[in-house]
Amino acid sequence: MIRVARVRDTKETAPEGKSSLVAFPPRARRERLTVLLVTEGTYPYVIGGVSTWCDQLLKNLDDVDWLVVPIVAGGLKREPFYPLPENARLAGVVDLWGPSRPRSPLNRATRRTDLAAELARLLLGWDTDPSRLVSLLVWCHLHPDAIVPSFRSRQSWQLFLERLQEVMTESAKDVTPGVQMDMATAVSCYQTLSWVARTAATQLPSADVLHVTAAGWAGVPALVSKALTGTPILLTEHGVFVREAYLAAARSRESSGSRLLATRLARSFARATYLGADLVAPVTEAHCPWETALGVPQDRIRPIPNGVSVGETISPAPGDKIVVTVGRIDPLKDVKTLLRVAGKVLERYPEVTFLHYGPIPAGQEAYAAACRRLHEQLRLGQSFVFKGPTTDPRGAIRGANVALMTSISEGFPIAVLEALSEGRPVVTTAVGGVLEAMKGAGLTAGPRDVDGLSDAVCALIADPVLARTLGVRGHARVRRHFDQTGFVHSYRKALFDVAECRTLRRRA
Repeated sequence: MIRVARVRDTKETAPEGKSSLVAFPPRARRERLTVLLVTEGTYPYVIGGVSTWCDQLLKNLDDVDWLVVPIVAGGLKREPFYPLPENARLAGVVDLWGPSRPRSPLNRATRRTDLAAELARLLLGWDTDPSRLVSLLVWCHLHPDAIVPSFRSRQSWQLFLERLQEVMTESAKDVTPGVQMDMATAVSCYQTLSWVARTAATQLPSADVLHVTAAGWAGVPALVSKALTGTPILLTEHGVFVREAYLAAARSRESSGSRLLATRLARSFARATYLGADLVAPVTEAHCPWETALGVPQDRIRPIPNGVSVGETISPAPGDKIVVTVGRIDPLKDVKTLLRVAGKVLERYPEVTFLHYGPIPAGQEAYAAACRRLHEQLRLGQSFVFKGPTTDPRGAIRGANVALMTSISEGFPIAVLEALSEGRPVVTTAVGGVLEAMKGAGLTAGPRDVDGLSDAVCALIADPVLARTLGVRGHARVRRHFDQTGFVHSYRKALFDVAECRTLRRRA
């Protein structure tokens, strides 16, 4: 099973061999909120927009005691990239690929040979009941020692294959039946379902509110905790989890069976998390149609846009013609389009320099290598430099004449807000909440529109007055609408409103 890993508290060292799982004192809990933040592949280990958002929230909501539980994969020893503030503790790590062994001898009557089959039906079927999925996840939580033996049964494997065949050939509206499934994909699916069961077995520390940062894997332990303890859930949706799964499947070279399994799993995670969330707070109104289409009532959706700190003045742009991009090297950021845009711009303005700041996330090494090859094919040389990760994205932006973003999917990108707050004109794709942030403060084009994006960059390089005008306008817009103070206030209100849900349920 997966348990929240025992983590040494850096401020109060636990005795050797004891768990240092932090519980804030009862008096503090009465006077303040204790919020358990469940992250997924981001904070505090990975640089990125979501991690920056988490860092801002924890540091500025100092009247909240935070417990952080990241969900990761890979079984690697990690060091947090972001130091946690005084009011926050790392309460453990859920490692999907960690070792799993029963803690005690298992009664055969407890083992469920239909566990994998039922998970396949509820997670991969199209028209299923999310509440039944939650009930099955609760069973996994209550019987953690039964999970591995249940999956190692030959009868379990056979039942799973039969149920998987039913799912692959089911007929429903908007569903295309008859997807082919090879044995390798079936084995991979079986393994993934076991990870889901083990994630459900996670023991989360108690809190007043569960704050989930994605309607995916992070929702699994939170849904179980709510079902057992009544702890309310606040879901912040940065990017629409199921939409990004569809985009990944569309560009994937995997088999049709693998793509179907990935998208069905994402859809079921999202539907269940939406069902369990007491409040859904998308970072942009652009996400709302997806959420309502998957079952979230409109009165439970409260968009809260991101915010950044912004000064009163704008630093002068450098004399050189420099275009800066900030973002991880990832297919969703579409770095290949970025490279092609650079090639087009350099044909017209060879004196321009492109600087890209951002890490290579685990699992994206092959994509990064493909980007390097394209860089060589386009003969960009030192006119386009991969600078690697940066601890000072605002400083990188201040060194730019133009900020550029070529993503095919975004929520409400902090990188755009940071560029606007520094008074830099932005060229970006019109995705997610970008237009909501910009509104006359930059230039946009469609995703993968190399000509449109390169023309926009060239227009700003050729016309410094236009670039300056857009930069001033963007700076003023961030100060009016997306200042960090308003962002923090909105989340403080949302967390205390959600906490009141539990109080009202108890009174009822």
